[in-house]
Amino acid sequence: MFISSNSDEFAELRIRLEECIDSGYMYNSKRTLEEDSPKKAELVHQGKIMRALLVEKGSEGSFEEAMKKDIKLSQIYVGIFGNHYSEPTRKEYEYARKLGFPLLVYYFTESPRIAKGSHCKVVRFLQNTVKNDQVHIRGNYGRVEAHDQTELIDIILSDLACKAADIVREGIENRRMLLAKAPDAAIGAILRARKSVVD
Repeated sequence: MFISSNSDEFAELRIRLEECIDSGYMYNSKRTLEEDSPKKAELVHQGKIMRALLVEKGSEGSFEEAMKKDIKLSQIYVGIFGNHYSEPTRKEYEYARKLGFPLLVYYFTESPRIAKGSHCKVVRFLQNTVKNDQVHIRGNYGRVEAHDQTELIDIILSDLACKAADIVREGIENRRMLLAKAPDAAIGAILRARKSVVD
Protein backbone atom coordinates (compact mmCIF):
# COMPACT_ATOMS: atom_id res chain seq x y z
CA MET A 1 0.00 0.00 0.00
CA PHE A 2 1.05 3.56 -0.65
CA ILE A 3 1.55 5.80 2.40
CA SER A 4 0.92 9.46 1.68
CA SER A 5 1.49 12.33 4.11
CA ASN A 6 3.56 15.43 4.67
CA SER A 7 6.96 13.79 5.12
CA ASP A 8 8.27 16.56 7.40
CA GLU A 9 5.28 16.64 9.74
CA PHE A 10 4.91 12.85 9.91
CA ALA A 11 8.50 11.60 9.43
CA GLU A 12 8.46 9.35 12.51
CA LEU A 13 4.89 8.16 11.94
CA ARG A 14 5.69 7.18 8.34
CA ILE A 15 8.64 5.03 9.45
CA ARG A 16 6.68 3.40 12.30
CA LEU A 17 3.72 2.66 10.03
CA GLU A 18 5.99 1.22 7.34
CA GLU A 19 7.68 -1.04 9.91
CA CYS A 20 4.32 -2.26 11.24
CA ILE A 21 2.96 -3.00 7.77
CA ASP A 22 6.15 -4.66 6.55
CA SER A 23 6.41 -6.84 9.65
CA GLY A 24 3.07 -8.55 8.95
CA TYR A 25 3.96 -12.06 7.84
CA MET A 26 1.70 -14.88 6.72
CA TYR A 27 2.27 -18.27 8.30
CA ASN A 28 0.86 -21.61 7.33
CA SER A 29 0.50 -24.73 9.45
CA LYS A 30 2.57 -27.45 7.80
CA ARG A 31 2.53 -31.04 8.98
CA THR A 32 5.93 -32.64 9.37
CA LEU A 33 6.75 -36.27 10.16
CA GLU A 34 9.45 -37.15 12.63
CA GLU A 35 10.65 -40.73 13.09
CA ASP A 36 10.00 -41.08 16.81
CA SER A 37 7.01 -38.76 17.27
CA PRO A 38 3.50 -38.53 15.83
CA LYS A 39 2.54 -35.84 13.35
CA LYS A 40 3.54 -32.44 14.62
CA ALA A 41 2.35 -29.04 13.39
CA GLU A 42 5.03 -26.48 12.60
CA LEU A 43 4.53 -22.88 11.50
CA VAL A 44 6.15 -22.23 8.14
CA HIS A 45 6.78 -18.69 6.84
CA GLN A 46 4.92 -18.05 3.58
CA GLY A 47 5.79 -14.40 2.90
CA LYS A 48 4.69 -10.87 3.64
CA ILE A 49 1.01 -10.06 3.58
CA MET A 50 1.44 -6.36 2.76
CA ARG A 51 4.24 -4.02 1.82
CA ALA A 52 4.33 -0.29 2.48
CA LEU A 53 5.63 2.09 -0.16
CA LEU A 54 7.06 5.50 0.73
CA VAL A 55 7.88 7.66 -2.29
CA GLU A 56 11.12 8.95 -0.75
CA LYS A 57 12.59 5.44 -0.34
CA GLY A 58 14.67 4.50 -3.33
CA SER A 59 12.98 6.94 -5.65
CA GLU A 60 14.97 7.95 -8.69
CA GLY A 61 14.11 10.76 -11.05
CA SER A 62 11.46 13.36 -10.37
CA PHE A 63 8.97 13.22 -7.52
CA GLU A 64 6.12 12.99 -10.03
CA GLU A 65 7.63 9.92 -11.76
CA ALA A 66 8.47 8.17 -8.48
CA MET A 67 5.04 8.90 -7.02
CA LYS A 68 3.18 7.57 -10.06
CA LYS A 69 5.38 4.47 -10.22
CA ASP A 70 4.88 3.66 -6.53
CA ILE A 71 1.13 4.26 -6.58
CA LYS A 72 0.78 1.98 -9.62
CA LEU A 73 2.64 -0.74 -7.66
CA SER A 74 0.13 -0.41 -4.79
CA GLN A 75 -3.42 -1.61 -4.25
CA ILE A 76 -4.48 0.70 -1.41
CA TYR A 77 -3.84 4.40 -0.74
CA VAL A 78 -3.36 5.53 2.90
CA GLY A 79 -3.41 9.33 3.27
CA ILE A 80 -2.58 11.06 6.56
CA PHE A 81 -3.33 14.77 6.81
CA GLY A 82 -2.45 17.07 9.71
CA ASN A 83 -1.42 20.65 10.43
CA HIS A 84 0.51 21.41 7.26
CA TYR A 85 -0.89 21.44 3.73
CA SER A 86 1.35 19.60 1.29
CA GLU A 87 1.03 19.93 -2.47
CA PRO A 88 2.76 16.54 -3.06
CA THR A 89 0.30 14.84 -0.66
CA ARG A 90 -2.62 16.40 -2.54
CA LYS A 91 -1.18 15.16 -5.85
CA GLU A 92 -0.74 11.64 -4.43
CA TYR A 93 -4.37 11.59 -3.28
CA GLU A 94 -5.68 12.84 -6.62
CA TYR A 95 -3.58 10.36 -8.62
CA ALA A 96 -4.69 7.39 -6.47
CA ARG A 97 -8.32 8.54 -6.79
CA LYS A 98 -7.94 8.88 -10.57
CA LEU A 99 -6.71 5.25 -10.74
CA GLY A 100 -9.72 4.07 -8.72
CA PHE A 101 -7.79 2.90 -5.66
CA PRO A 102 -9.44 2.17 -2.33
CA LEU A 103 -8.75 5.35 -0.34
CA LEU A 104 -8.12 5.32 3.41
CA VAL A 105 -7.85 8.91 4.68
CA TYR A 106 -6.99 10.12 8.19
CA TYR A 107 -6.80 13.49 9.92
CA PHE A 108 -4.37 13.61 12.85
CA THR A 109 -2.54 16.26 14.85
CA GLU A 110 -0.05 15.68 17.68
CA SER A 111 -2.22 17.61 20.12
CA PRO A 112 -5.43 15.75 19.35
CA ARG A 113 -8.22 17.95 18.08
CA ILE A 114 -11.06 17.47 15.67
CA ALA A 115 -11.10 19.19 12.30
CA LYS A 116 -14.55 20.72 12.88
CA GLY A 117 -14.32 24.47 13.28
CA SER A 118 -10.82 24.68 11.82
CA HIS A 119 -10.43 26.74 8.67
CA CYS A 120 -6.89 25.79 7.72
CA LYS A 121 -6.02 24.77 4.15
CA VAL A 122 -5.74 21.07 5.09
CA VAL A 123 -9.26 20.94 6.52
CA ARG A 124 -10.66 22.85 3.54
CA PHE A 125 -9.03 20.29 1.22
CA LEU A 126 -10.53 17.42 3.23
CA GLN A 127 -13.99 19.04 3.30
CA ASN A 128 -14.06 20.25 -0.30
CA THR A 129 -12.28 17.40 -2.07
CA VAL A 130 -12.11 14.21 -0.01
CA LYS A 131 -15.63 14.44 1.48
CA ASN A 132 -17.02 15.38 -1.96
CA ASP A 133 -15.44 12.16 -3.30
CA GLN A 134 -17.58 10.25 -0.75
CA VAL A 135 -14.45 9.10 1.13
CA HIS A 136 -14.85 8.48 4.86
CA ILE A 137 -12.19 10.33 6.89
CA ARG A 138 -11.04 8.74 10.16
CA GLY A 139 -8.55 9.65 12.85
CA ASN A 140 -9.57 12.90 14.49
CA TYR A 141 -11.71 14.35 11.73
CA GLY A 142 -15.20 14.19 13.26
CA ARG A 143 -14.20 13.12 16.77
CA VAL A 144 -10.96 12.26 18.54
CA GLU A 145 -10.25 8.58 17.82
CA ALA A 146 -6.44 8.73 18.17
CA HIS A 147 -4.76 10.47 21.09
CA ASP A 148 -1.26 9.59 19.88
CA GLN A 149 0.59 8.02 16.94
CA THR A 150 0.30 4.50 18.35
CA GLU A 151 -3.50 4.73 18.47
CA LEU A 152 -3.56 6.12 14.92
CA ILE A 153 -1.34 3.27 13.69
CA ASP A 154 -3.69 0.75 15.34
CA ILE A 155 -6.69 2.33 13.56
CA ILE A 156 -4.86 2.32 10.20
CA LEU A 157 -3.75 -1.33 10.56
CA SER A 158 -7.29 -2.40 11.46
CA ASP A 159 -8.71 -0.51 8.46
CA LEU A 160 -6.05 -2.04 6.18
CA ALA A 161 -6.98 -5.55 7.30
CA CYS A 162 -10.65 -4.84 6.57
CA LYS A 163 -9.89 -3.26 3.20
CA ALA A 164 -7.61 -6.18 2.20
CA ALA A 165 -10.41 -8.61 3.08
CA ASP A 166 -12.83 -6.53 0.95
CA ILE A 167 -10.41 -6.70 -1.99
CA VAL A 168 -10.10 -10.49 -1.65
CA ARG A 169 -13.90 -10.90 -1.49
CA GLU A 170 -14.29 -8.68 -4.56
CA GLY A 171 -11.67 -10.72 -6.43
CA ILE A 172 -13.45 -13.97 -5.55
CA GLU A 173 -16.79 -12.58 -6.72
CA ASN A 174 -15.26 -11.38 -10.00
CA ARG A 175 -13.63 -14.77 -10.52
CA ARG A 176 -16.91 -16.59 -9.86
CA MET A 177 -18.68 -14.32 -12.31
CA LEU A 178 -16.04 -14.92 -14.99
CA LEU A 179 -16.03 -18.68 -14.42
CA ALA A 180 -19.83 -18.81 -14.61
CA LYS A 181 -19.65 -17.34 -18.12
CA ALA A 182 -16.48 -19.13 -19.26
CA PRO A 183 -16.57 -22.10 -21.66
CA ASP A 184 -15.85 -25.52 -20.12
CA ALA A 185 -12.47 -25.77 -21.91
CA ALA A 186 -11.29 -22.51 -20.32
CA ILE A 187 -12.40 -23.67 -16.85
CA GLY A 188 -10.50 -26.95 -17.31
CA ALA A 189 -7.34 -25.06 -18.30
CA ILE A 190 -7.65 -22.76 -15.26
CA LEU A 191 -8.10 -25.70 -12.89
CA ARG A 192 -5.11 -27.57 -14.40
CA ALA A 193 -2.92 -24.46 -14.11
CA ARG A 194 -4.03 -23.93 -10.50
CA LYS A 195 -3.29 -27.57 -9.63
CA SER A 196 0.22 -27.33 -11.10
CA VAL A 197 0.95 -24.17 -9.07
CA VAL A 198 -0.28 -25.79 -5.82
CA ASP A 199 1.66 -29.03 -6.47
